[in-house]
Amino acid sequence: MSSHPVTFFLPDAQQVAQFQDADPDRDWALFNTGVHVWVGQTYLRLKRAGHPVLLAASTPRAGVVVAHADHVPALLRQRGWLSPLTIVAARADRPRQPYADVEVVQNAASATAANVFHVQHWPQPGLVARDPCRGDAVRTVAFKGTVGEMTPELAAPAWADGLRGQGIEWQCDAVAWGGNAAAYQTSWNDYGAIDVIVAMRKDLSHLHVKKPASKLINAWLAGVPAILGPEQAYRELRRSELDYIEVASAGEAAAALARLASDPALYRAMVENGRRRGQEVRAEACTAAWARLLFETVPARHPPALARLGWRSLRCRAAAWRARSTAR
Repeated sequence: MSSHPVTFFLPDAQQVAQFQDADPDRDWALFNTGVHVWVGQTYLRLKRAGHPVLLAASTPRAGVVVAHADHVPALLRQRGWLSPLTIVAARADRPRQPYADVEVVQNAASATAANVFHVQHWPQPGLVARDPCRGDAVRTVAFKGTVGEMTPELAAPAWADGLRGQGIEWQCDAVAWGGNAAAYQTSWNDYGAIDVIVAMRKDLSHLHVKKPASKLINAWLAGVPAILGPEQAYRELRRSELDYIEVASAGEAAAALARLASDPALYRAMVENGRRRGQEVRAEACTAAWARLLFETVPARHPPALARLGWRSLRCRAAAWRARSTAR
C-alpha cells in the first residue's frame, strides 16, 4: 500500500480554497456539479477518513494525481517535464480521456479496459431522509435533477394534472444545466416530505451507459421508492423487483404510482429493501472503494512513466499554443 499523498487537482485556486475545509454534509450545496462531486467531495471524504490526500491548483512534482476529465489537459500543461505522475481521471459522462493513465467511470459497463475502474457514485451529500411519520401514503411525488435530462412528458401540464386528480402533488426540483462552473439553487438533498421519486430521461432509445445510478442510490438512502426509466447503471444494481420500478413512459409511471398508492404493503417492502441496499452504497462504502483504488490498486498496476507523460505534456502544450494562435 502506498503511503505517498494523493493530490486532487482543481485548476481554480479560489475553488481549492473553498473546498479545503468544507464539510460535504454540512456544505452539501457546493457539490452539485461533476467536478465538485468527483474531485472536491472525494478529496474531503478521504481526508476525513484519515487518508493522506492534498487538494491543489497546481500540478504536483510526483505521485498519483486525480482530476476531472475536463482538467487533465490543464494538468499536463502545468506538469514539469521530468515529474513522474500517475494521472487518474474521473471520466464522468465525458468521452474517454486519452491522456490519463487510469480512468474512473460511473457504471460497470463503461469499465472496458484494464486501466478503467468503476467506483460507485457518491450519494447525495447532506441527504435528509423521508419523514417516517408520513406513513405509507403516496401524497407527494418528485423529480430531482436537471431539466435537460428529464423527459418532456414529466414537464407537460397533463402529467401534473393527472396526479392532482389522484390527490398527489408533483414537485419538479429541477434546474437548467449551466456547466461545471455554475451555481445551482436546489433542494436535491431534501427528501423529508417526498413519498416517491420518478425519473425518466428524454431519450429512451438507449441505456445511457455513461450515467451513474445516483437517483436510485439516493432513493434507497432516503427511504423513498423509485420509479425510473431504463438505464444501465440502475439495472447493474438491480437484484429484485423491490429495488425500483422500471418504466418507459409517463403512462407506465402513472400506473406504477397508482399501484404503490393502493398497496401499502408493497410501499413498505420497497422502503425496507432500499434501506438494506443503501448500506452497500453509502458514503463510507464509497470512501473505502476510493482508498483501495488510489492507495493500493493504482500504485501497484500503474507506476509513473516519464517518457509517456512527457510526450502527452508536449501534445497538450502544442494544442494550447495552436488554440491561442487561432484566437488571435
